[in-house]
Amino acid sequence: MSSLLNDIHAEDVAEFLNRNREFFHVFPNLLNDLSIPHPKTGKEISLLERQVYQLREQRDHLKVEVETLKDIAGENGILLHKVYQFCEALLAADSDQAAVDVIYHVMQTTFNVEAISLISWDLPDLPLKGITQLGLTAAWSNSLKATLEVAKPRCGLLEAQWQKGLFQTDKPMQSVCVIPLGIQSVSGALALGATTDRFNPELGTYFLKVMGQMISARLQRLF
Repeated sequence: MSSLLNDIHAEDVAEFLNRNREFFHVFPNLLNDLSIPHPKTGKEISLLERQVYQLREQRDHLKVEVETLKDIAGENGILLHKVYQFCEALLAADSDQAAVDVIYHVMQTTFNVEAISLISWDLPDLPLKGITQLGLTAAWSNSLKATLEVAKPRCGLLEAQWQKGLFQTDKPMQSVCVIPLGIQSVSGALALGATTDRFNPELGTYFLKVMGQMISARLQRLF
């Protein structure tokens, strides 16, 4: 008998009880004799006390999750309002040059972007101040375009060659968000730079995608 008991492991008991959920219905008196260590103090407590503790833990965890979701919802609401203002100003611009000016102004003032660059790989029909035509002669320019897909903004660390080519500033940018522009294919991009990791790869890109689509639609007749 003792040899048989030695062959039984805790996992076996757990599996048995999992497969026989009615076990304590048949032997309810066993519940009175069960004692369980408190998760923090180690003091023996009853099964009921342990269940109460677990429910409180679950309640506190859910409370934290709810508060986090409320914060996210609030942040998204503020961001949505800013995107709405941007789209409204872009549509209200009475010329292509005014539209380009709106992009720079709103990114600087509303979204507090430190470095901004509006670039194009195609030659615009009308040259506009604020749009840099890159062409495909530089290796870094080819590399950048090859990473982009229509309506899929990319965020991450900024490569040294991209720093020199994208931003006309001596202030080193740590991270970048590149929003591809174009309806059917990538013809340009809006590059946003930060001296921090603000544009890290984990950043949500839904609103960036919306703004990119709005800019593409507004400036598509330039190419």
